[in-house]
Amino acid sequence: MTMDRIYILYHGSFGELVTGHLAMSELADRIVSLYDLKITSVSLDEPENDMPEDIPLSECDLLLVLGILPKAGDLVPIIAERTGAKAVLWPVEDPNLIPEGKYSIENELKKKGIHIEFPEPLCSLDMSDNELVKSFVESFGKSKFELRVNAKSKVIEAVKVIRDTPCGSASKVAEKLVGMSYKDMKSFEEQVMQMHDNECVAYMGPERPIMQQAGRLLVDAIKEAFP
Repeated sequence: MTMDRIYILYHGSFGELVTGHLAMSELADRIVSLYDLKITSVSLDEPENDMPEDIPLSECDLLLVLGILPKAGDLVPIIAERTGAKAVLWPVEDPNLIPEGKYSIENELKKKGIHIEFPEPLCSLDMSDNELVKSFVESFGKSKFELRVNAKSKVIEAVKVIRDTPCGSASKVAEKLVGMSYKDMKSFEEQVMQMHDNECVAYMGPERPIMQQAGRLLVDAIKEAFP
């Protein structure tokens, strides 16, 4: 089976965090390009005129778009087409970074026969009908754990991460779970939420508490793993 080639287009703290984690992971040899798209705006009529001159257009199967600025979004369909991408994964970790022309970008990609998904947040991704996204989700997405516990003393003895979050928060929290007591489940959940929030860079505002949502997903995944 040929391995899917991944192109990562990123910007900002979230983009850097996920890109750094994926570049050190088992997906590393599948990444054909990493490019920091710093562009703040593009021409509405001729977006291709604003393509950075130094952008590599390596052939890929999956284009991962992380944290780019809203006005740079119109470049994505052009980059996807020129790299031969068959699918685009564009997570929403911050409502302020939703591309301005989201629906027109989506329609443009669909017209070109390119699959697009906007998971909110990326660590909520659990399944996809698209083979390329599904292949990515086998390694990264909604976290999954295996726990070994001492049922008598209600202490976690060992943790194995089956599927990590794309930013690595699941594996970072997992390291701290060993030796923790879950006698008081409410207190345990609060501690895990706090650990998660120390690692997460997703948006946290009252109208869209994405960081809290991500923390809840992690807590629920750990609770599901209790034998």
